[in-house]
Amino acid sequence: TFCAPSVIALLLQHLSITFASLSIVRESRSGIMELFRVAPITALETMIGKYVSYLFFEIILAGVITTLAIWLLKIPILGPWQDYALAVVILLFTSLGVGFLISLVSQTDTQAVQYSMLLMLASIFFSGFFLDLRLMREPITALAWSLPATYGIRMLQDIMLRGSSVPPAIFQGIAIIGVVLFLVDWRLIKRKMES
Repeated sequence: TFCAPSVIALLLQHLSITFASLSIVRESRSGIMELFRVAPITALETMIGKYVSYLFFEIILAGVITTLAIWLLKIPILGPWQDYALAVVILLFTSLGVGFLISLVSQTDTQAVQYSMLLMLASIFFSGFFLDLRLMREPITALAWSLPATYGIRMLQDIMLRGSSVPPAIFQGIAIIGVVLFLVDWRLIKRKMES
């Protein structure tokens, strides 16, 4: 029961990053990006469409994972459901931003998968899942707080196990990272569509 929020956060982050990291790199290699260049849509509309479609799919997946955790494993959610949903959505949004960034800087599918796996390993070791953040020194702590899973684990533990609502500082931190990643992704896809 204690590890369930951490596992859910890591699983949702990894699935979001993996799916998103393969999207744009595959479109570039298959020639679909050429259609985006001549289509009457902007880079911002393309990015919003990708975020909305992947976020919709990931929310359904998060619902299935949560339902299985509650009914099969009898994991409690002591806090408000709307806070749990809000924490999951912001975790998915930020994780998709990381995935799209990986996809925009990768040249091949293999490279995107390798970056995703490295990020998963970093999340396992540095997000508070494997080791407590209080035991880490300062440079590693900064790395830990740059990972979406760190915020997701903290939020889901507070909501599911402690029965509290979303901590405002944690929510604002992951929201800022998510918005910055969206803006970076938008600029990169705009440059890719213009070149």
